[in-house]
Amino acid sequence: MEFYLFGFIGLVLLFFIVIYGVQMGIDSSKQVKALKAELKDIKRHIKELEEKKK
Repeated sequence: MEFYLFGFIGLVLLFFIVIYGVQMGIDSSKQVKALKAELKDIKRHIKELEEKKK
């Protein structure tokens, strides 16, 4: 009986660890996408400034 209880508790803990990992991955993914978009915007502004100087 105790074996099943420990197994169940272990599965529940594993489930929450996986959920936490997925959520952190999604947050990181959103941050990376935001940074890429910001870099593209900065590159576009630099290009515009270079063209104005010419």
